[in-house]
Amino acid sequence: MPLCKLLYTSQSAATAPSRPQDIRRIVEESARRNEALEITGSLAYVDGSFIQVLEGPHAAVEDVFERICCDFRHKDIKLIDLVTTQTRQFEGWHMGLLASSQDDPLHKELEQVKYLVTVNARTAAEHIRSLMNH
Repeated sequence: MPLCKLLYTSQSAATAPSRPQDIRRIVEESARRNEALEITGSLAYVDGSFIQVLEGPHAAVEDVFERICCDFRHKDIKLIDLVTTQTRQFEGWHMGLLASSQDDPLHKELEQVKYLVTVNARTAAEHIRSLMNH
């Protein structure tokens, strides 16, 4: 059965920087929901920006994205890419998380992902996936 892959970006609507434990809690809740919906993917958080890849059955991915669009924690939501695919890039990750602080070596990599999203969505998703292995 064909799957779809969706990549979007958004800004955190929080007036103060989101705390790592808050983001981890959201990711844990999302992973449980996504598992039931057969959705896989990853969330990257850098400098107040969310970059997320969702993949799975088309209807389920659309429903999750619609819920995200209505979530008050997001603003400036931009759908970057929506494609049909035969394979999962994030197999086994119902919701991976990549987040860093300014002094974390991962921060520079996530800044690169933030730039790549504006140039080539496929390359950005591949880079997110490669970072999940570290």
